[in-house]
Amino acid sequence: MDISSGTPLYVGNGNGAMGGDWGIMFLAFLAMMGGGFGGFNRGPMGPITGDQAPASSAQLQNSMNFNDLQDQNRDINNNVNNVYHDTVAYVGDKYMELQRDIESIRAQSIQCSFETQKQLADQTLKFSEMMNAQSMMIMTENQKTRDMFTQDRFERMQSEINELKRQRDLAGLRDSLRPLPPPFPMAAGF
Repeated sequence: MDISSGTPLYVGNGNGAMGGDWGIMFLAFLAMMGGGFGGFNRGPMGPITGDQAPASSAQLQNSMNFNDLQDQNRDINNNVNNVYHDTVAYVGDKYMELQRDIESIRAQSIQCSFETQKQLADQTLKFSEMMNAQSMMIMTENQKTRDMFTQDRFERMQSEINELKRQRDLAGLRDSLRPLPPPFPMAAGF
Protein backbone atom coordinates (compact mmCIF):
# COMPACT_ATOMS: atom_id res chain seq x y z
CA MET A 1 0.00 0.00 0.00
CA ASP A 2 1.28 3.20 -0.99
CA ILE A 3 0.27 6.29 0.96
CA SER A 4 0.60 8.37 -2.06
CA SER A 5 -2.01 6.35 -3.88
CA GLY A 6 -4.85 8.04 -2.03
CA THR A 7 -6.19 4.95 -0.35
CA PRO A 8 -7.08 5.20 3.32
CA LEU A 9 -4.94 3.60 5.95
CA TYR A 10 -7.82 1.53 7.28
CA VAL A 11 -9.54 -0.99 5.26
CA GLY A 12 -13.17 -0.83 4.52
CA ASN A 13 -15.84 1.49 3.27
CA GLY A 14 -17.42 2.31 6.67
CA ASN A 15 -19.29 -0.96 6.91
CA GLY A 16 -16.51 -3.01 8.44
CA ALA A 17 -16.41 -5.16 11.53
CA MET A 18 -15.82 -2.22 13.81
CA GLY A 19 -18.57 -0.11 12.29
CA GLY A 20 -16.35 1.84 10.07
CA ASP A 21 -15.81 5.49 10.91
CA TRP A 22 -18.30 5.45 13.77
CA GLY A 23 -16.64 2.59 15.51
CA ILE A 24 -13.35 4.43 15.69
CA MET A 25 -15.04 7.49 17.08
CA PHE A 26 -16.73 5.38 19.76
CA LEU A 27 -13.39 3.93 20.82
CA ALA A 28 -11.85 7.41 20.89
CA PHE A 29 -14.74 8.60 23.07
CA LEU A 30 -14.24 5.76 25.57
CA ALA A 31 -10.53 6.48 25.65
CA MET A 32 -11.15 10.13 26.43
CA MET A 33 -13.48 9.24 29.31
CA GLY A 34 -10.85 7.02 30.83
CA GLY A 35 -13.37 4.73 32.41
CA GLY A 36 -15.22 7.67 33.95
CA PHE A 37 -18.56 5.95 33.63
CA GLY A 38 -17.80 3.78 36.57
CA GLY A 39 -16.26 1.06 34.45
CA PHE A 40 -19.61 -0.44 33.60
CA ASN A 41 -20.82 -0.50 37.22
CA ARG A 42 -17.44 -1.39 38.63
CA GLY A 43 -16.68 2.07 40.00
CA PRO A 44 -14.15 4.59 38.75
CA MET A 45 -10.60 3.75 38.17
CA GLY A 46 -8.25 4.93 40.87
CA PRO A 47 -8.84 5.99 44.49
CA ILE A 48 -12.29 7.29 45.59
CA THR A 49 -12.02 10.79 47.05
CA GLY A 50 -14.28 13.83 47.70
CA ASP A 51 -17.52 13.97 45.81
CA GLN A 52 -16.79 10.72 43.95
CA ALA A 53 -17.08 8.64 47.13
CA PRO A 54 -20.42 6.97 47.78
CA ALA A 55 -22.47 8.73 50.51
CA SER A 56 -22.55 7.17 53.93
CA SER A 57 -25.81 6.81 55.87
CA ALA A 58 -24.81 9.79 58.07
CA GLN A 59 -24.27 11.92 54.97
CA LEU A 60 -27.61 10.79 53.58
CA GLN A 61 -29.27 11.63 56.93
CA ASN A 62 -27.58 15.04 56.97
CA SER A 63 -28.77 15.64 53.43
CA MET A 64 -32.33 14.67 54.38
CA ASN A 65 -32.15 16.87 57.50
CA PHE A 66 -30.89 19.72 55.38
CA ASN A 67 -33.79 19.20 52.97
CA ASP A 68 -36.18 19.18 55.96
CA LEU A 69 -34.62 22.43 57.21
CA GLN A 70 -35.02 23.95 53.76
CA ASP A 71 -38.68 22.85 53.72
CA GLN A 72 -39.20 24.30 57.19
CA ASN A 73 -37.46 27.53 56.17
CA ARG A 74 -39.67 27.73 53.06
CA ASP A 75 -42.75 27.10 55.25
CA ILE A 76 -41.62 29.80 57.69
CA ASN A 77 -41.04 32.23 54.83
CA ASN A 78 -44.48 31.40 53.41
CA ASN A 79 -46.06 31.88 56.84
CA VAL A 80 -44.24 35.18 57.33
CA ASN A 81 -45.39 36.30 53.88
CA ASN A 82 -48.96 35.21 54.66
CA VAL A 83 -48.88 37.05 57.99
CA TYR A 84 -47.42 40.09 56.28
CA HIS A 85 -50.10 40.08 53.58
CA ASP A 86 -52.84 39.42 56.15
CA THR A 87 -51.51 42.26 58.30
CA VAL A 88 -51.34 44.62 55.35
CA ALA A 89 -54.89 43.69 54.36
CA TYR A 90 -56.09 44.08 57.97
CA VAL A 91 -54.38 47.46 58.34
CA GLY A 92 -55.82 48.54 54.99
CA ASP A 93 -59.31 47.47 56.10
CA LYS A 94 -58.90 49.27 59.43
CA TYR A 95 -57.61 52.35 57.64
CA MET A 96 -60.66 52.38 55.38
CA GLU A 97 -62.90 51.82 58.42
CA LEU A 98 -61.15 54.69 60.19
CA GLN A 99 -61.64 56.90 57.13
CA ARG A 100 -65.37 56.03 57.13
CA ASP A 101 -65.58 56.80 60.86
CA ILE A 102 -63.80 60.12 60.36
CA GLU A 103 -66.15 61.04 57.51
CA SER A 104 -69.13 60.04 59.64
CA ILE A 105 -67.90 62.14 62.57
CA ARG A 106 -67.18 65.01 60.20
CA ALA A 107 -70.70 64.81 58.78
CA GLN A 108 -72.16 64.62 62.30
CA SER A 109 -70.04 67.60 63.33
CA ILE A 110 -71.29 69.63 60.38
CA GLN A 111 -74.89 68.61 61.13
CA CYS A 112 -74.39 69.49 64.80
CA SER A 113 -72.90 72.82 63.81
CA PHE A 114 -75.91 73.57 61.58
CA GLU A 115 -78.30 72.55 64.35
CA THR A 116 -76.40 74.66 66.88
CA GLN A 117 -76.44 77.66 64.56
CA LYS A 118 -80.19 77.17 63.98
CA GLN A 119 -80.80 76.91 67.73
CA LEU A 120 -78.70 80.01 68.34
CA ALA A 121 -80.63 81.87 65.65
CA ASP A 122 -83.92 80.72 67.21
CA GLN A 123 -82.74 81.74 70.68
CA THR A 124 -81.51 85.08 69.35
CA LEU A 125 -84.87 85.67 67.71
CA LYS A 126 -86.73 84.72 70.90
CA PHE A 127 -84.42 86.94 72.96
CA SER A 128 -84.90 89.79 70.52
CA GLU A 129 -88.68 89.37 70.63
CA MET A 130 -88.56 89.23 74.43
CA MET A 131 -86.39 92.36 74.58
CA ASN A 132 -88.73 94.15 72.16
CA ALA A 133 -91.70 93.15 74.30
CA GLN A 134 -89.95 94.37 77.44
CA SER A 135 -88.96 97.59 75.69
CA MET A 136 -92.56 98.12 74.65
CA MET A 137 -93.73 97.39 78.19
CA ILE A 138 -91.18 99.82 79.64
CA MET A 139 -92.12 102.45 77.07
CA THR A 140 -95.81 101.92 77.90
CA GLU A 141 -95.10 102.22 81.63
CA ASN A 142 -92.99 105.33 81.00
CA GLN A 143 -95.78 106.83 78.94
CA LYS A 144 -98.29 106.02 81.69
CA THR A 145 -96.00 107.64 84.25
CA ARG A 146 -95.59 110.72 82.05
CA ASP A 147 -99.31 110.83 81.48
CA MET A 148 -99.89 110.53 85.22
CA PHE A 149 -97.40 113.30 85.98
CA THR A 150 -98.91 115.38 83.21
CA GLN A 151 -102.43 114.75 84.55
CA ASP A 152 -101.28 115.57 88.07
CA ARG A 153 -99.60 118.75 86.87
CA PHE A 154 -102.65 119.61 84.82
CA GLU A 155 -104.87 119.09 87.87
CA ARG A 156 -102.57 121.22 90.06
CA MET A 157 -102.50 123.94 87.47
CA GLN A 158 -106.28 123.71 87.13
CA SER A 159 -106.54 123.89 90.91
CA GLU A 160 -104.25 126.94 90.97
CA ILE A 161 -106.26 128.53 88.18
CA ASN A 162 -109.46 127.83 90.05
CA GLU A 163 -107.91 129.25 93.24
CA LEU A 164 -106.80 132.35 91.38
CA LYS A 165 -110.27 132.73 89.87
CA ARG A 166 -111.83 132.33 93.31
CA GLN A 167 -109.44 134.90 94.74
CA ARG A 168 -110.23 137.26 91.91
CA ASP A 169 -113.93 136.77 92.40
CA LEU A 170 -113.57 137.31 96.16
CA ALA A 171 -111.45 140.39 95.59
CA GLY A 172 -114.07 141.76 93.22
CA LEU A 173 -116.81 140.98 95.69
CA ARG A 174 -114.91 142.59 98.54
CA ASP A 175 -114.25 145.66 96.50
CA SER A 176 -117.85 145.87 95.56
CA LEU A 177 -118.92 145.56 99.19
CA ARG A 178 -116.49 148.06 100.62
CA PRO A 179 -116.86 151.69 99.85
CA LEU A 180 -114.12 153.37 98.03
CA PRO A 181 -111.93 155.56 100.15
CA PRO A 182 -112.38 159.17 99.62
CA PRO A 183 -110.19 160.52 96.99
CA PHE A 184 -107.07 161.98 98.33
CA PRO A 185 -107.01 165.61 97.70
CA MET A 186 -104.20 166.74 95.71
CA ALA A 187 -104.31 170.28 96.52
CA ALA A 188 -101.83 172.79 95.59
CA GLY A 189 -99.58 173.34 98.37
CA PHE A 190 -99.92 170.19 100.00
